[in-house]
Amino acid sequence: MRYPAYALLTAALLASGPSHSANLQFMGRSVASEMSAEEVADFKTSIAEALNEAPDLRTIAWQSDNSSRRGRVKIKYSYENNGRECRKAILDLRNDQNRRDFFHFDACRTSEGRWQVSETAAADFTPQEWNMLKSVFVDAIENNQDGEPAQWQRQEHSATLTPLSTSQSETKTCRLMKIELASGPESKAEGVYNFCKEDYTWQRQAP
Repeated sequence: MRYPAYALLTAALLASGPSHSANLQFMGRSVASEMSAEEVADFKTSIAEALNEAPDLRTIAWQSDNSSRRGRVKIKYSYENNGRECRKAILDLRNDQNRRDFFHFDACRTSEGRWQVSETAAADFTPQEWNMLKSVFVDAIENNQDGEPAQWQRQEHSATLTPLSTSQSETKTCRLMKIELASGPESKAEGVYNFCKEDYTWQRQAP
């Protein structure tokens, strides 16, 4: 299997041990390939901080002490895949020449407690499928009763979206949603998230 360069970069940045500190030359003319061993090690610390400590929707910023290179890691959401703790994140690296490395990745915690780039049910869904799910989600959160699931399926990919509870105040309505994704019979992801409706738009709330 051939992996895209961004997956190889993320795997290198998540790998432990000093031997992984500077071997990013395979990235070609990317911001990552310019980084020194010290910068790579420092940025890896920021990635670990984000994965280990940052709540969903939080961004951890990084700035090199020796150059204009800077970056950020944002945790989009947390979930479980086949019982393993996983997180979807955004990695963003930039330099002063307006070059940029930007991509999403999914990392799951191993039995040894390390984070590892992983193929999960959530990672398998295409952008087109996510767009399809958005309309199903909006219909479910607007119209389904608590405990009433909405189903979606496209070939081997399927989803179940279930409102769990509803709360209201004078200014907004909030609903707790359970989202379950499946990619074939062996890869299943799920998470529970809180959404509130303000100004006619549902927004996911930070924990």
